[in-house]
Amino acid sequence: MGSSWNYYGVKLVYQLIVTSEPIRERVDEKYNDTHTFFEESIILVRAQSSNHAYKIAEQKVSRHQEPYINPYGQKVECKLIEAIDCFLIDDPIKNGTELYSVITPVIKEMTPAEYLMRRYEYSLGNYEWNQERREEIIDLMTILRYEDFSMWRKE
Repeated sequence: MGSSWNYYGVKLVYQLIVTSEPIRERVDEKYNDTHTFFEESIILVRAQSSNHAYKIAEQKVSRHQEPYINPYGQKVECKLIEAIDCFLIDDPIKNGTELYSVITPVIKEMTPAEYLMRRYEYSLGNYEWNQERREEIIDLMTILRYEDFSMWRKE
């Protein structure tokens, strides 16, 4: 008797590895050679179990990890570090279907605003177009107690 096929969201973590020097004429104020970068990606996989979903996801990404050239003329390699999480998605997929969820344990004293800034500092803080939204989130989180935030998430 075979297992039924379901949809899963599989979270993949990559490291972006720069393997060459930049073209000097292209270097600008946004150029950064003091950090390494990691990418988190969630892909949709149809599989018979979560273990099967992990295997399918790892096979798919291993075939699509071609190096590319960044805006500074540097070769960048994308290395899969880990298929780190898997989430069963309700079928049929319709508007409002939750595609992925993860619960992250943190110290009790951490506020929702601190969590967002630590987990998503780059996304929230480094883009000018995101500045207004970042301020809205921080304002909202500073007035919510953790319990309020938890209750909001479950609705």
